[in-house]
Amino acid sequence: MLTVQDDSNRGPRGARGEVRDRLLESAKSLFSTQDFQATTVREIAQHADCDPGLISYYFGSKIGLFREAMSLPADPIKVIFDAFEGGPGAGERIMLAVMNLWESSEATSNFRMFISTTVASQATFEVFVAWLNEALLTPLSKRVEGPDALLRTQLAFSQVMGTVVTRYVYGSDPMASEPKEKIAQVVGKHIDALLGTTPRGPEDR
Repeated sequence: MLTVQDDSNRGPRGARGEVRDRLLESAKSLFSTQDFQATTVREIAQHADCDPGLISYYFGSKIGLFREAMSLPADPIKVIFDAFEGGPGAGERIMLAVMNLWESSEATSNFRMFISTTVASQATFEVFVAWLNEALLTPLSKRVEGPDALLRTQLAFSQVMGTVVTRYVYGSDPMASEPKEKIAQVVGKHIDALLGTTPRGPEDR
């Protein structure tokens, strides 16, 4: 005789959107107060009152949940790779694309929490750096021609992040008040120099 297992208590307790939001709120709360490694999937799910398997279902992994809970753009990798392609002006396009992503997400309001979480915890910081290197910097460096491709890619990334932090987190003028197109044009030339890409000329504008 077949026995039917009762799975009524295993599914999400609430509508899909509601469960996903609970997981995000739970993750934000736990990641901001304790180490990434010390925060388990089961603990996050228990805090959100749902099945641990739903973290994989909604976010792919704990790192995916971490990225979204910290309000990092959902797919910055594709946006940056798309900006890298397309002829002259890759540096300018990358810088402008990152600023557009920043302004369209909740990253500004949650960045301080993200910094406190990653910097305060060596384990969490290492997880973030590993994700960044594996998902963005190493693959992008393989498209960069010439010697020291990974080093130059990292230096270009530091230009982007330094600009973002100064403009949006510190809010320092004139960086904060200048049009983002102008910022992208100026910083883009330095990014192009590092990546070996061609800056836009007057004929490209």
